[in-house]
Amino acid sequence: IDEVQIHLEKFSLPKSQKGIIIEGAGGCLVPLNESDFVIDLVPKFNSEIILVADLYLGSINHTLLTVNLLRARKYPVKGIVFNGEPNLESDQIILHHSKYNCLLRVTKEAEITREIIKQYATKLKKNWNE
Repeated sequence: IDEVQIHLEKFSLPKSQKGIIIEGAGGCLVPLNESDFVIDLVPKFNSEIILVADLYLGSINHTLLTVNLLRARKYPVKGIVFNGEPNLESDQIILHHSKYNCLLRVTKEAEITREIIKQYATKLKKNWNE
């Protein structure tokens, strides 16, 4: 639509890479161009993955398909962040079959404040090394 051509070889990270997050919005198999996908950023930047799973009808299937893709490519996964309304049954099924750690559960907030961000950061930090 915007007539923009995306070329994976032209992607680069800022000079100060400490703590940088590369968001692959939409999923691992979202195309960047005719031959590359979001997942192709992982080996380019030697990245570790944090898998984000929304909980909706079909999310178990979608998440476990992504897990299988990541395993097939032998990409390193730090863990899973569950996003949205809690569904502990779905969480447990995904965690059981993926064998990944739950890093964080993020729910819809009426307002994003410094305190809310601090609460999530504290929870993430606690789960990061487990």
